[in-house]
Amino acid sequence: MSSFSDTQQLYLVMNELWSQIKADRKMASSLLASKLIVRFHYREPDGWVTVDGSDGKELQITIGPSDLKPDIEMFMTSDVAHNFWLGKENPAVALLTGKIVSKGPVNRALALLPAVRPAFSIYPSIYEGLKKSA
Repeated sequence: MSSFSDTQQLYLVMNELWSQIKADRKMASSLLASKLIVRFHYREPDGWVTVDGSDGKELQITIGPSDLKPDIEMFMTSDVAHNFWLGKENPAVALLTGKIVSKGPVNRALALLPAVRPAFSIYPSIYEGLKKSA
């Protein structure tokens, strides 16, 4: 069984997670310093999240389709994303084994991992809280 019942639940969780990441000055500033646009493509259920730090001033998060041209695209199942945010999926290993497929400079994406690692501690409560309300 998938970690998310449908795309709406995936979007609720990801929207709340990225809102909290954006509100955290330390996490947001590291992502903004990269000046990257990163798009996550999820399947089972399908969905998209685009994180735009290209202006270096404010993170813009788009939940759902976006016309922005990403610098990096990451393709994975929603379960792989869920396990990543739980700290149970090593992204380097997932890339090597094909659980995550990347387009663009993957080394720059991997360099952002330390910036988002603090979100591992907030994700479980976001997920559980929104799963119960869905």
